[in-house]
Amino acid sequence: MEKIRAAFHTLGCKTNHYETDAIRKQFSQAGFCEVPFDSYAEVYLVNTCTVTGEAGRKSRQMLRRARKINPAAIVVAMGCHSELEGRQDAVDIVIGTQGKSQALDRVCAELDLRGMPVPGNAIEHQATTASACQDDYEELGLVSRQSETRAYVKIEDGCDNYCSYCTIPYARGHVRSRPAGTVLAETAALAAAGYREIVLTGIHICSYGADHGFPSHAVMDLALEMAQVDGIDRIRLGSLEPQSVTPQFINLAVKNPKLLPHFHLSLQSGCDSVLRRMNRHYSAEDYRCVVNQLRQAYGKPGLTTDVIVGFPGETEDEHRTSYEFCREIAFSRLHVFRYSRREGTRAADMPNQINPQTTARRSQDMLSLADQMALTYHLSQVGRPQEVLLEKQREDGCFEGYSPEYVPIRLAARPDLQEGQIITATGIEATREFLFCC
Repeated sequence: MEKIRAAFHTLGCKTNHYETDAIRKQFSQAGFCEVPFDSYAEVYLVNTCTVTGEAGRKSRQMLRRARKINPAAIVVAMGCHSELEGRQDAVDIVIGTQGKSQALDRVCAELDLRGMPVPGNAIEHQATTASACQDDYEELGLVSRQSETRAYVKIEDGCDNYCSYCTIPYARGHVRSRPAGTVLAETAALAAAGYREIVLTGIHICSYGADHGFPSHAVMDLALEMAQVDGIDRIRLGSLEPQSVTPQFINLAVKNPKLLPHFHLSLQSGCDSVLRRMNRHYSAEDYRCVVNQLRQAYGKPGLTTDVIVGFPGETEDEHRTSYEFCREIAFSRLHVFRYSRREGTRAADMPNQINPQTTARRSQDMLSLADQMALTYHLSQVGRPQEVLLEKQREDGCFEGYSPEYVPIRLAARPDLQEGQIITATGIEATREFLFCC
């Protein structure tokens, strides 16, 4: 019997990509044949995103594209956009953010209803969770093979912060932490599969364990346990909230020899009045203190962040304050986002929504600053030895990877190099995009 073809597409964050990898593994083990998303398939699964209006538009676009390729296909929408939007045109199965572990079972049930053959291995498949519960972490199974050279391990789901611009808590629900034993088992499986670097991911990883009464440094306790797994050489943290990076958090970080000196500290704005309207629970001074403590502990760690420009009511003075704060901190990498109005959030109803032209100009201001800061940081790494994880070989033979500080590295082709290796190289030249090494 010819295998049923399944195609997958993911929008949004690394957590979404991790979840798609988990579901892709379930379909493969059940006997489906994976094909590229733009190919003809009997099943299309789109893991959607709703973090911005543009992400929602792209989610709808990909669902319509699947339907156009094969009008008779089973089209599955899952993820944050699906959770908020519900039933949509061109979609047969809507899963949302809960019940993802049942995606395979639901597709097989739909195949059976249509009189189509169900892969033999799928008949015996039992969903990891019989029913999704908002109070429990939904396990998708161990993901020992991923689409990245670095491996991602999801440690929690959900967020309780309710920032005034964000729909994620409504889509993902409250914080639900994954049991440490399962995290460690997956880490060991990834190490056995040849992965050398683990990235801790989730919706709000600083809240790991909060649903069980654990302190804010619980994620660092978990990272120390993961460091004991043979074969894992590097552990990288996902996005962090500055108020969670306490002195005890930093002390535990320094004690972990495999934890990389790269910290993505979410900022969103460097202006206190904007931070209050965003319902962010720290001030610019709080943020500055955390940065100073990290630099005291690590010297020149990679410090990356996100900022939003054009937030409702943002004045020119507030924008300039945020700009100057970012310049003072001197991030190694700065991601700039234009405010995206999302219905159902408090920010959507705030007065003085900023016009697109002003937002675009402020975005360009920040992007220019981001380029300057990246170049400055990359130049500071010239002449220094770099431990590089080789992640990709380009068509011209050159290798690309990242240093522990998350500096993008590029190396000339050599016969002794291959993807997945960790090598020592020296920075010889820098641009805003890469540190070139030899």
